[in-house]
Amino acid sequence: MAERILDVGALIESHPIGRAQWVVIGLCGFVAMLDGLDLQSIGLAAPAMIAQLHVAPHIFGFVFSAALAGLALGAFLLGPLADRVGRKQVLVGATFGFGVFTLATAYAGDLTQLLVCRFLTGLGLGGAMPSFISLASEYVPKSRRATVVSLLWAGFPLGGVIGGVLGSWIIPAYGWQSIFLVGGVLPILLSVILATVLPESVSFLVTAGKPADRIARTLRGIFPDVSIAVGTQFEIAKEIAHRASVLELFRSGRALGTFLLWVSFFFAFMILVTNSSWSPILLRRVGIPTEQTALALALYNFGSLFGSGAAGMLLSRLGVLRVLPPTLALGALAYVMVGWTAPSLSSLMMAQGLFGLLLGCASSGLIAQSAIYYPVEIRSTGVGWATGIGRLGSVTGPLVVGQMVAAQWDVATIFAVAGGSVVIGAVACALMGLLPPTGASGTLTAAPTPSTNPSLQA
Repeated sequence: MAERILDVGALIESHPIGRAQWVVIGLCGFVAMLDGLDLQSIGLAAPAMIAQLHVAPHIFGFVFSAALAGLALGAFLLGPLADRVGRKQVLVGATFGFGVFTLATAYAGDLTQLLVCRFLTGLGLGGAMPSFISLASEYVPKSRRATVVSLLWAGFPLGGVIGGVLGSWIIPAYGWQSIFLVGGVLPILLSVILATVLPESVSFLVTAGKPADRIARTLRGIFPDVSIAVGTQFEIAKEIAHRASVLELFRSGRALGTFLLWVSFFFAFMILVTNSSWSPILLRRVGIPTEQTALALALYNFGSLFGSGAAGMLLSRLGVLRVLPPTLALGALAYVMVGWTAPSLSSLMMAQGLFGLLLGCASSGLIAQSAIYYPVEIRSTGVGWATGIGRLGSVTGPLVVGQMVAAQWDVATIFAVAGGSVVIGAVACALMGLLPPTGASGTLTAAPTPSTNPSLQA
């Protein structure tokens, strides 16, 4: 009797997304949401932490950047580890880890302890991110992968909305520690649910040579209507991966375009994190209490949620370069207006909501632009390095604002300089439109389809 061989990839491709797969997607989305909650929490708690821990305000820029540095290192170290030991193990461990150290942040007694807690929290967040993206995307057909992963990314601003609303109530009522207690307990509880309910990626199980009976049990849980005979062997079609050198990004006439793209990423992602982290401290200096800033930041995240969603439609109809320079430039103006209109709460909330809408659209569009600019054989390398430069901007921004605070610049000027710097990214993005075609699969003025979205090629 011939041995039966089942192609796991073909099985996933031939079935619609079922209930078990939506459970996987939903659990991964909760991890993303808690990531967004954490990023918002530290900014909202910062004014009270500065007073209680006797930390100079300008030094707090290092606290903001510590978690982002840990996030980058976590993605670099734990992402490859997930390819060796499994997505589920790393995701469970990373989620538990960032829960523990978020909880420990509530008990930090000095600056050193705070820096360590925030760095280790970021390390866990960085390890969780590639794991949940890979795991969720490997359980859906390729045609739905972009849509599913975009839903996961929506968890970040959604977590920011929840963090803003929660922080506006819980911090004034129970102190700054309360937001970290909630933000620490939730991922610890979620890690238990992940360990109990979440299946390992069946693609990983096959490629790692795990026992056939374990693979069969996993598939029966995902596809209960599929009959899998005893003794079935499993395989998965290998996707050809081209390991490109970063030097390829600067060859074939792409050097200037790569540089301009990196400049755009740096300033766009710099201002997003700067807003979430420094706004509560800066606005408190002009008389706006933390609970009101929290609501404004909730509106910012709400706008970002809609901006990210609208990006695909706008880009497909108008093209990348007709959308990104204006949204970056107008987003810069909206951020300047946050500082210039304070302490008017109504104007502040309007400016924050508009800023979130515009920069949410721009940041999603930038990832799409990076996918369009590079040909398929170096696309992953191009997108990866561009987002890495964006993370560098995320670390740099809070430190630079800290120096402006140390120099005792007034609040309106700080917002003007930070927001105005984004115009550099808008100009860089516009200049890309003047460059000749580079041989990529699409031109710079082409309108991308949703499936070309960057962050989505997991």
